[in-house]
Amino acid sequence: MQNKKKRIVIIVIAFVLVLIALLATVGVVYYKSKVGLLQYSDGTLSQQGNVNESDEEVLAESAAMEQALKDLEEKQAIEAEGEIFGDENIFNILLIGTDDRTKEFSDNARGDTCMLMSINKKTMAVKLISFERGIGVPILDGVYKGQYDWLTHSFRYGGADLMMREIRECFKIDVQHYVRANIYTFMQLVDSVGGVDIELTQEEADYINHPEGTYGESHIREMGVADQIQTVVPGVNHLNGATAMLYARCRYIDNDWHRVERQRNVIQAAIYQTQNLNLLELNSMLDHVLPMVQTNLTEKEITSLMLLAPRYQGITLEQMTIPADGTYGSMIGMGGRSMFSVDFNQNARILKEFIYGVEIADEK
Repeated sequence: MQNKKKRIVIIVIAFVLVLIALLATVGVVYYKSKVGLLQYSDGTLSQQGNVNESDEEVLAESAAMEQALKDLEEKQAIEAEGEIFGDENIFNILLIGTDDRTKEFSDNARGDTCMLMSINKKTMAVKLISFERGIGVPILDGVYKGQYDWLTHSFRYGGADLMMREIRECFKIDVQHYVRANIYTFMQLVDSVGGVDIELTQEEADYINHPEGTYGESHIREMGVADQIQTVVPGVNHLNGATAMLYARCRYIDNDWHRVERQRNVIQAAIYQTQNLNLLELNSMLDHVLPMVQTNLTEKEITSLMLLAPRYQGITLEQMTIPADGTYGSMIGMGGRSMFSVDFNQNARILKEFIYGVEIADEK
């Protein structure tokens, strides 16, 4: 589905922590110098942003969402019951890909990619959950408090702090930490790990080879990477940063549900590629990438994860998308925008079982 001026999703931040972990082999001083390149923030915005209802991009996205939801039954959102659930062995990090158009982070950005990375420090399992950007969530703070809008817009209204609150309150899952990056981080990191192996369908290959008439065509031209897009074939291809970006943001041939699966495919492939990095390649990559990564993780928390991270190299991620099948309908929210009307109670229980291994039957 074509979506003029569609922002590029960011999918590389999921394995930044794994890469930082490799620094343990070259000394504490060197490690501290690299960790110091990160941008540290508590996740709040200096001022609250807003959505211009007449903005061309918002109008285009609203039309696309309306088309995607046209066959769904209109329903009211159902609030999740119970308390926020946590476990000392589970470390949750919200991965946010914002739609910044420059290398600098903007206070007026939207959180177009929203994933939860759940790290089990006891079992060594890593789980990755994608949240549909068009989920209608009740805005929990600010001038729009109480109104429903897309999850992606919550970042503009209150930054990473508000987006984490939306996930905590709506899905009753404890998340206090985030990592944020943008498109420039993405292409550099994919190239720095030597590219990624991705298996393409015929439709995906055709799209990458001939994006004419889609937003992908205008975007690669806008980013100045048209000459970097590779010619691909159905089957396994080794993609560079620009081509992986075009693949990962693709929903023109199907829908957004497949798009978020492609995002997770690239994360998994990039994690595999980290095993091939030598120290010189790692050093170059970190120098380019870390200054464009923002987080509220403390140095102590990063160090703690670093000590565990080598055990996660090459691990296969367990994945899912929220809302789950059969747990949502459609609704109209702020600005007359169509959005997913979610049974948050049912999805909270599904997430609790997936992340923490707590059986749904336990709550009956």
